[in-house]
Amino acid sequence: MKRLILSFASAIALAACQPSTSTVAEVEVAETPAAEAPAPVEAAGFASLETVYADGAYTLSWSFDDVSAPVSVELISDTQATSGDLLGENLTAGSFTWTPEAGVTERHYFLVSAENGETEITATRLLPLEGGRNFRTLGGYETTDGRTVVWDKLYRSGVMTGITEADYDYLSSLGIKVICDLRTEEERTSEPTNWAAGDIDYLTFADPTEDMSFMSVLMKPDVTPQDVRDAFGDAYYGIGHQQAPAYRDMFDRLAAGDAPLAFNCSAGKDRTGVAAALLLTALGVPRETIVHDYQLSDDYVDYMEEFMGEEARARMLEENPSYAFFLELPPEIVEPIMATHPEYIETFFADIEAEYGTVGTFLEQVIEVTPEEIAALRTLYLN
Repeated sequence: MKRLILSFASAIALAACQPSTSTVAEVEVAETPAAEAPAPVEAAGFASLETVYADGAYTLSWSFDDVSAPVSVELISDTQATSGDLLGENLTAGSFTWTPEAGVTERHYFLVSAENGETEITATRLLPLEGGRNFRTLGGYETTDGRTVVWDKLYRSGVMTGITEADYDYLSSLGIKVICDLRTEEERTSEPTNWAAGDIDYLTFADPTEDMSFMSVLMKPDVTPQDVRDAFGDAYYGIGHQQAPAYRDMFDRLAAGDAPLAFNCSAGKDRTGVAAALLLTALGVPRETIVHDYQLSDDYVDYMEEFMGEEARARMLEENPSYAFFLELPPEIVEPIMATHPEYIETFFADIEAEYGTVGTFLEQVIEVTPEEIAALRTLYLN
């Protein structure tokens, strides 16, 4: 500016030396364009985030929706924590592996933060146990309104007989208060739950009336795998009604805040799968996520080996000779019973909606879950 003023003054002085008939030359001042504001940095959002435990180590993997960013990983013991012990930072590979020096003695949660983006909590869905069957959390699922099921309150499982002493040390860190055992008295007697991870309310229920229509399909001489598959999917509608008293107690306990709570059957996929589907529906989790959770049982358990392997066959025959008929069936006929094909839970939903209009109506009329209890569940178990 000072130079501009001096230039202007010099022009005036020069004009004063010219003949009077001359005019003063105009000085043009160029305008400096305003600096452009920096473009806003687009936030990085996680498209997927998963934690798996194997061979003594946790592996976290992630991907982004559109914009990627470096990631930091912190170890936290409390799911309400906003910071923890830094395990890694400026991570760009899309995965990170951490091996705990002390082994797996307690539940580990991880706080994963994208630079200029989201921060999310993750943990293993399947609990890293030596024994048991299909013991996992319903936490971490996103609802249709953008909330998330809490990680540390809702658990589903199969039989718990094989849980080891080391497993119970780990399970003690979960603080489970209630177990809803959906099995029959015979099942509970042959494979008892001897819980050793703190005091619990252990809920059992009267045996439901048996529906033999599915067995009649198996006894047909010309039965095909597709016949079994169709009949097994149709049987889920019956499970929803037969287990209604048990499901009712489970929902009542949860609505009253009696959690952490675990519910289980033998395989941890059929009676338990329907219970999980109803609970996640009540919490507002999208249908496709519910179907995904249902079919995860096939990823976590080799049911053909667990139920039809040599050791399992011998044990089943010893415990109940009536299983001989079942064990003599061809493997291709048995496979549909051992699977969690997505169509099974999809058929359940379709049959319920055909009869009741919505799953919500079924919950209200058959399971007797009130609107007030739905509201309580969402307050207690969603973030």
